Order: sequence, then C-alpha cells, then structure tokens
Amino acid sequence: MSELFEVAELVKVAVDDEATGVVFYNAIAEKVTNPKLKKLFADLAEEELYHKTRFEQMLADLGPKVSREEYPGQYTEYLRALTGERAFPDEQTAMQIASECDSDAEAVNISSRFERDTLVLMNEMRRLVPDKDQAVVDELIREEQGHLVQLAQARTML
Repeated sequence: MSELFEVAELVKVAVDDEATGVVFYNAIAEKVTNPKLKKLFADLAEEELYHKTRFEQMLADLGPKVSREEYPGQYTEYLRALTGERAFPDEQTAMQIASECDSDAEAVNISSRFERDTLVLMNEMRRLVPDKDQAVVDELIREEQGHLVQLAQARTML
C-alpha cells in the first residue's frame, strides 16, 4: 500500500534552502574582493531572505495537503535524490564553502550552482503545491532565474 506524504515537507526544504542561501551570500559578500560582486552578493542575500519569508508564509497557509505515493518509499527516495546533493545542505556547510572560496570566479561559479539547485527544487515544488500557491512559486522561480542571469553577467566583471 502506498504512503501519504505532506507537501509541507517539500516547502520546509525550500525554507531551509533559502536560509542557507542567506548565510552563504552574506559570507561570500565579505570574502570577494570586487566591489561590484560584494554588492551583488549582499543583494542576493537580501533576496534569499525575502524568499525564505514567502515560503514560511506559504507553509503557514498550506495546512495538511497530502498526496499518495505510487509505491512505498517513493516520496522519501525522491526527496533524498532532489535534496541530497544541494550546494549547501545546511548553514554550517554554506559558511564553510564560503570561507574556503579561493577566488571571485569560484564564488560566482558556486553561487550559480546553488541557484540552479534551487530552481530544480522550486520547479518540482510547483507541481505539488495547491493551485493557490503556484503563483507564489512562479514569482520566486522568476526571481531565482534572475539571480542566474545576474551571476552570468557577473562573470564579465572577473
């Protein structure tokens, strides 16, 4: 028999993901040497904090939405696959990666990977949240896409 899972679990992962982004971007803003990159990373930290707040509100509004697995363990396995190789699985790791970053170019590359990982998570979340929350996820997806564009443009500063 298949198990039920709560969509709220995935939203909690998104909240954690954004929190690690705040920590990383604040730390990396202190580490990079290019003044324009310092500002970009400080701005990205603020935007990640905004995203975290939006997901927390979604979580509070979500309630007990459940879906049925197609086979036992499907959801747990899927969450593990989706989140197991995130750029920053926790805030401590985010700080460590930032502190070990050896160059501005490395900071941009790691940040791009983090943003791509976040986009994958959000696109998957969009499929599972209630219709009323899809517009919020769409907005945040567009903002994360903008982060990727900003980081691509940042490469020209290197």
